[in-house]
Amino acid sequence: MFEPYSTPDEFVEEIGRDSARKVVHVAVEMPTPPAPGPPVEEVVKSEVLREALKKRGIERLYRFQAEAIRLIESGKSTLIVAGTGTGKTEAFLLPVLERVLEEPYKPEVKAILVYPTKALARDQLARVNSLVTSVFGARALVFDGDTSERERGAIYAMPPQVLITNPDMLHYGLMGSPRFRELCSTAEYVVLDDLHVYSGVLGAHVHYVVRRLRRAMKSEPVLVGTSATVGNPKEFASALFGVDVEVVDAGPGRRGLVYHVFVKPVARPKLAEVASLVAACVKRGLKTIAFADSHRAVELLHRLCARMGVDVLVHRAGLLPEERRRVEKQLASGRVLAVAATPTLELGIDIGDLDCVVLANLPPAYSKYVQRTGRCGRRGGKAYVLTVLGNDPISQYYENNPSDFFGKGVEPAAIEPENEEVAKIQLLAAALDKPLSLGEIQPFEAKLVEELASQGFLRFIKSRGYYRATAEAARYLRSRPGLRGVGEVVRIYDSAGKLIGFREMPMALKELFPGAVYLHGGDTYLSLELTERKATVAKLPRDYRFVTSALYYSEPVAFVAEDSRKVWGVEVDYGRIRVREVVYGYVVRDFESGATVREAPLDRDYAHEFSTRGILIRFPVNPEWGLMGNAEAFHAAEHVIISAAQMVAGAAPTDLGGISYPSGHVFVYDSYPGGSGCSKTLFRRLEEAFARALRIVTSCTCEEGCPRCVYSPFCGNNNKILSRRKSLHLLRSLAEGKAEGMELVVSVSGKPLA
Repeated sequence: MFEPYSTPDEFVEEIGRDSARKVVHVAVEMPTPPAPGPPVEEVVKSEVLREALKKRGIERLYRFQAEAIRLIESGKSTLIVAGTGTGKTEAFLLPVLERVLEEPYKPEVKAILVYPTKALARDQLARVNSLVTSVFGARALVFDGDTSERERGAIYAMPPQVLITNPDMLHYGLMGSPRFRELCSTAEYVVLDDLHVYSGVLGAHVHYVVRRLRRAMKSEPVLVGTSATVGNPKEFASALFGVDVEVVDAGPGRRGLVYHVFVKPVARPKLAEVASLVAACVKRGLKTIAFADSHRAVELLHRLCARMGVDVLVHRAGLLPEERRRVEKQLASGRVLAVAATPTLELGIDIGDLDCVVLANLPPAYSKYVQRTGRCGRRGGKAYVLTVLGNDPISQYYENNPSDFFGKGVEPAAIEPENEEVAKIQLLAAALDKPLSLGEIQPFEAKLVEELASQGFLRFIKSRGYYRATAEAARYLRSRPGLRGVGEVVRIYDSAGKLIGFREMPMALKELFPGAVYLHGGDTYLSLELTERKATVAKLPRDYRFVTSALYYSEPVAFVAEDSRKVWGVEVDYGRIRVREVVYGYVVRDFESGATVREAPLDRDYAHEFSTRGILIRFPVNPEWGLMGNAEAFHAAEHVIISAAQMVAGAAPTDLGGISYPSGHVFVYDSYPGGSGCSKTLFRRLEEAFARALRIVTSCTCEEGCPRCVYSPFCGNNNKILSRRKSLHLLRSLAEGKAEGMELVVSVSGKPLA
């Protein structure tokens, strides 16, 4: 799929001529269309559909399309794995329309198409209808939170054969509207597009939403998923759907030629390099998205580009939906050539031809890289992916081993269906849909149902053998966030009392403490007040030159092991953990240089507790190092294991948190309440993570720590109390099988370091 860079490209050469950067590696991805399949006549029964396809220039199907159609028509739940823009929609829509043609005038929903977001669902409507309306009398309509009461009434009165929606609408509609449940009950097919999106907490929610949807249906539906990037397709889709799934894999597919360029700045800060590349793209008239992993990085990138005179819009979670839609429309229309985005724009919203993707970080998961870079080269033209490497451990690793990155393949997607926090919300929602019978309750859910009943959210009707949701349950669900998380939502208001956005706990604790500089939509704010539900901020000048980061510590309040194994001779447990995070101060840094200006304490501590999943590693101590030396070793090991986990478990930089003790106890946990599945994947692949961690600390030449090895931008202790050399000694000793002869401390002791 990837070939060496042999024929010079004008834009790639221009990038390399800037002496403030060096081009580390160039890989050329050649066009790779899916394997051709049979003529349309051999697969599509309906003459109407055959003619509709031929009018669109489709005489033959791809092999994967023909295989998917046959499976779906035979009633098999199916996952279609194929590249972006290769025809997955036709693969699931054609068998649906064949079924519609059997009863073309029957006004009932035959298929529900579920897209991850409202924007994507509405974006796909025209494409879906271009094929649906070839069947006389058939139509597809969108039903979501933006559908007016008048439009809903018309849909209930005359249902479309194809209903397009999103998981959030299903969640609220099923528990809140008998008419909506009846509308969905006739569907024979349920399709979830972009299935890879449903990992982590969102995946746990969607697992339950699919289960609730199946409860509402008159007959068992055929479940279909599509994805371009999932490394464990059968396992993941079967866990998400709750049924066994057949997999159709088209192999890699890309329509156009794409240059993948690794760039490293040598004379300017990393984000300034990203801004410089965006400016170069805009100067050439290339439509560009610059991806960064945090909303803060996106806002800083916006400020840097503005100083260069480059018009760049911001697209990220936390902005109001109407603001994000405005940005999408401006990019699609060409009124703006560049957008700085968090992964909110990873999905397949049609923003027109995209020429370039600039990555401010090398995504540790190759699947994330494929998702983000899949946005360019869709129409068959030449495209560029420019990735900026930094001084972090992952960049350092792949700068030295680029073939490891491009040859690694897509990682497994993580899902944790047994997320207690999610299960509580979804069990209450299911009981609001219709009473929850004893036979429907899974073994792990039994104690949760009893807990919800004791809290007054459920009432057991003994004569009927089921649980009913109470009015208190309905009020509780209305106060909770939607499917995108389970943490408490903090609403952000400006000093005039206007709602400007939101942030979820526990991240809000670290970004909105009083005195924090908060970046939002291109503006800079000072946080004045923070409670569990509300933050108040005041606008600062747009050229304000300082930023802040929290000083905090984390501690495990409780840990209950569910599974254990030995890795490199070390005992490792996986289980449920309750974490308390405490922000006690903050660091002020210069915006441009990143230099520390001062550290400041807060007037009081700001704390938040949440339950999640994680692992406990019991490292042996070295008596010769003393308390401080052991603390340095284990704190550094915690950091570098989390860096390695990003590569082997496909975790984003903020998906995992860590706590280390000088007694050798190191906790690595999912940063999201209830768990996301990342720590479970790490638990299974810890040997590989240890090996990567050892390579990182071995290849670095610093004394006791630097950004290339054991420093973390998310360290709550401002990267203090770290030792690369001691962590190297520890990991090397374990790799050599010396763990059995080393001293082990049974109980957790000492001060926790995050």
